[in-house]
Amino acid sequence: MTVRLGYAVNQWKPNFDDFTRPEQHRRALKVIAACGFTGVELRAGTGRWDPLGRPSSIAATYGSTTAFLGLVREIGVQVCSYYVDPGEPVDEELSRGRSILDPAHHAAIVESLRPFTEFLAEAGAGRLVVRALPGHGALTDGRLGDAADGWNAVGAMAAESGVRVSLHVDCLSAAADEKVLAELLDGTDPELVGLTVDTAELTVAGLDPVRVLSGHLDRVDHLHLKDTRYVDEAGERLAPHAEASMLAEGGAREIDRWFYECGTRGGLVDFPAVAAQLRDWSGWAVFESEQTPNPARSAMLNGWYARRLFDPNR
Repeated sequence: MTVRLGYAVNQWKPNFDDFTRPEQHRRALKVIAACGFTGVELRAGTGRWDPLGRPSSIAATYGSTTAFLGLVREIGVQVCSYYVDPGEPVDEELSRGRSILDPAHHAAIVESLRPFTEFLAEAGAGRLVVRALPGHGALTDGRLGDAADGWNAVGAMAAESGVRVSLHVDCLSAAADEKVLAELLDGTDPELVGLTVDTAELTVAGLDPVRVLSGHLDRVDHLHLKDTRYVDEAGERLAPHAEASMLAEGGAREIDRWFYECGTRGGLVDFPAVAAQLRDWSGWAVFESEQTPNPARSAMLNGWYARRLFDPNR
């Protein structure tokens, strides 16, 4: 087992204007390094309030992407991956968002993602993590094949830079269904497209991340590790605008936090069983602390747990 430990830097951005200055970036990167993580995952964003959201924004903030990557290395970490949801609006491209389910959008998605793959290649990183599918309401008959074709096209483009595309399944996505996920993976080229297993997102959606991991281990090339105390048994994640009504506002149960640090008391994810599946696996395990009120504290808790979880001597 060669599991490399990364952290998602977007945990430091709870609001749109809370993570815009370089000194805030440096502070977060230093905390990540001090907690024992050697990689950092960036998240795509748009506009002036997301200076790490796009390679062009990074260059505008730091003078060049090379300068930013130099700073990252100086602090003691490296960029390991970038998460992008092509369905989100992109102000710089005057796009309201594109759907991988629509073949007419595929060419634009490929070109929109090209700068990210080029940046990852410059960083020596190999993983472009993308939202596998939009929400359930968008999925209609025959569209899974279209989505698979779209991701194969993105994967072929990314391979030109030595980068691999990995499909991330969140609890609101139509891919958070065992049958749908299996069909989507069957339609994509395993040489070009992999799978990111997100432990808490799958659990909230009612799926067992250990089962998903074991069933698709040959395709899993990236991990997002976080915990949760809740399962959406009422199906609120299937409702329109669930990102706001359920995840942000807590839904009918008024849940303050859906996601927690790994190994939290009352957590539902069986992390020792996850680790057992990874005995012969190599790749980045990116820890997350979404919805945390204190990102630095969460990074410390996750760092302690990560070392215990993946210590080969335990």
